[in-house]
Amino acid sequence: MKVTCDTCECDMTMTSSYRYFCPECKYEIEMAHIQEVNKKHWDEHKKNIEWVKVKGEEIIIVE
Repeated sequence: MKVTCDTCECDMTMTSSYRYFCPECKYEIEMAHIQEVNKKHWDEHKKNIEWVKVKGEEIIIVE
């Protein structure tokens, strides 16, 4: 799954503590939050999310 920062459009990196982190904007979000959103998306659409954008604590699914 591609995870990008909505503010600066960079690809977020995964840290050793299972978080996605944007080095430029300093946004950080737990991978578990994205997995929860992916599970709900799977239950509704029967497919995994391919790309999300993170804006603070908000997870935006990119179709």
